[in-house]
Amino acid sequence: MKKIFLPILMLLGAFISQAQVCVPGTLTAPGSSYILPDSATNMIDACQGQFYEQIIYLKVPKDTAFSITTPINAIITADVDSFVISASITGLPNYLNVESVPAPLSPAPPNPKTNFTRLLVKGDSLACVRVFGNVPSNATAGTNPLLITIRAYLKNLASTNPLADGYITGNPPFGLGLTNRKVDTPVVLNDYRIIVKTSPCSPASATNMQANQFELVGAIPNPADNRTQIVFNSGKLDNYRLKIMNATGEIVAEKVIKSMLGLNYISIEATSWPKGTYMYSLTDGKHIYSNKLQLK
Repeated sequence: MKKIFLPILMLLGAFISQAQVCVPGTLTAPGSSYILPDSATNMIDACQGQFYEQIIYLKVPKDTAFSITTPINAIITADVDSFVISASITGLPNYLNVESVPAPLSPAPPNPKTNFTRLLVKGDSLACVRVFGNVPSNATAGTNPLLITIRAYLKNLASTNPLADGYITGNPPFGLGLTNRKVDTPVVLNDYRIIVKTSPCSPASATNMQANQFELVGAIPNPADNRTQIVFNSGKLDNYRLKIMNATGEIVAEKVIKSMLGLNYISIEATSWPKGTYMYSLTDGKHIYSNKLQLK
């Protein structure tokens, strides 16, 4: 079950109450889901002696589907009740703080599944996490791997395959007994990291949007099959030009977009493009950001 949820469960969390909160994204279409930045883009780098900030945006899906391959091949669908992200994170430097929307829940003993500080995000809802703090000038340089524990709760499991129904109902000889209760699937994520660089250096990007600023968040999904979205954060209403090039430098797509304040999403249809690595760039005419897009 772990592989089922990794693409949608890559959220950093160490949720401590703070006075200032971040603002979740704006894409709320049922069935859509995303983590920004994803594990390919990853966290921005930190610099010794500088302020650090990274905002992570989460959209929890409304529903999902997974396969049972042994002893049958079947697709089982389920509703997403909620994601629960533990406040206990391994590897986060002690000079960095974390805040979230929704606010973290306090431990609720004696149940071990609630007796810890946690962020609860219901299915088909939005959340965000802000990681921030002043990096000491003598902070140890290097890579800080992060380990995060997440529990995904599913309900209303169903399938059109009669054999799979046997698994769900628990009828002999199957006996999984998943009907009419939540399925709890714990996952430990180890894909995220924070790299601390020696001074002088500059962070890869900034996520504290001020007027007339913009930030390229990334492509989601990445790697992609036939479709993806380029996501950017804008502090102004302006025209932006997106350009996508293949490995030989040929322009395969170019768009001009009128932005909204906050998160913006540019849909990319890549059905006819060959598999491989592409470069994309986004500019407002004064600043330009670029990144890689992988088609699989």
